[in-house]
Amino acid sequence: MGAMDVSFTGAHGTQLAGVIDVPDTDPVGWAVIAHCFTCHKSYHAVTRLAKALNAAGIGVLRFDFAGLGKSAGRFTESTFSADVDDLVAACEWMASQGRPVGLLAGHSLGGTAALAAAARVDSLKAVVTLASPSHPSFVAKQLADQVRNIGEDGVVQAIVAGRQMLIGAPLIADLNAQEDYRQRLRQLQVPLLVLHSPQDTVVHINHANEIYRYAPMPKSFVALDGADHLMTDPKIAQWAGTLIATWAGRYLR
Repeated sequence: MGAMDVSFTGAHGTQLAGVIDVPDTDPVGWAVIAHCFTCHKSYHAVTRLAKALNAAGIGVLRFDFAGLGKSAGRFTESTFSADVDDLVAACEWMASQGRPVGLLAGHSLGGTAALAAAARVDSLKAVVTLASPSHPSFVAKQLADQVRNIGEDGVVQAIVAGRQMLIGAPLIADLNAQEDYRQRLRQLQVPLLVLHSPQDTVVHINHANEIYRYAPMPKSFVALDGADHLMTDPKIAQWAGTLIATWAGRYLR
């Protein structure tokens, strides 16, 4: 049936822009994809993942976090916690539309957010991380040299994944204030699929090892051999999407 532009109100009152990708057949279930840090819903890896899920009969909502893409808000005022809240709000909105979300999938920091949101989505049946940090503070540490003089309420221009972005102090403070993720992983109550590349030079595969180590069974781990962090190779994104669809199909049905 194609893609439908939608909008909904986030957890903190911000209007968020999204796209619902509807399969040609009756959906076997619904998924929400959380994009990577500073990316957007139309980033090529996200759209290819959605297309692969659609091919397996899984409907998808992909949306822009506040301050990115076509969503309202300022990225300099965004925080990881607010993104997690908005991810939960996206699932609640989908449920209100008669599309209960059974699968959360997140790329990079979006996967870390999916892990954080998992316990708050009653309809959830499975969660997937792709190239995700095991703890949100990893991103703050990666930016430490560039935001050293940001101050409590400041803004600094930083290079993120080769792009210049304005980073706000609230984001850095919130990333560093997150609770111990090992305990959160131990309490995960849905099946987990971890996807990560051994060649990832941005988020080392040790992060995937840690996520997998502390999460309870059932869990699965697939090495995306040959992939870079942003999954710029279309064949890699298609492969990842097919893996997710095959794995998640059992739980969604």
